[in-house]
Amino acid sequence: MLTWTERILSFPVRTAAVSEFLRELSAKGWGDLNGVLTTLNDRELCREAVGHWMERGWIVPAPSSAISALTGPNFSRELTVREFCGEEPEAEEIAEETEGPDRAAAPPEKEEP
Repeated sequence: MLTWTERILSFPVRTAAVSEFLRELSAKGWGDLNGVLTTLNDRELCREAVGHWMERGWIVPAPSSAISALTGPNFSRELTVREFCGEEPEAEEIAEETEGPDRAAAPPEKEEP
């Protein structure tokens, strides 16, 4: 059985809907939650995705509308669609983030004989 992440990323229409939702959040600070959930068209998938986004503080329910979501306190415009859909970064990417791009890319220093 596919994970919820795979169930979104393996279907281009679902990926496009989440991408548009993420773009709206980045551009306007709110997104059409109803639109993305309608496109996902799977109650369990919607529950898992929204739960993931809310647990991480990326979205919060809009107080005046059940069909919209606002950016949460941990939202970042640097989020990728794959990260937003629950895909974990590769080990290489994690090392680069913790070491910095210059250190991760630099070859090891050679010792003088």
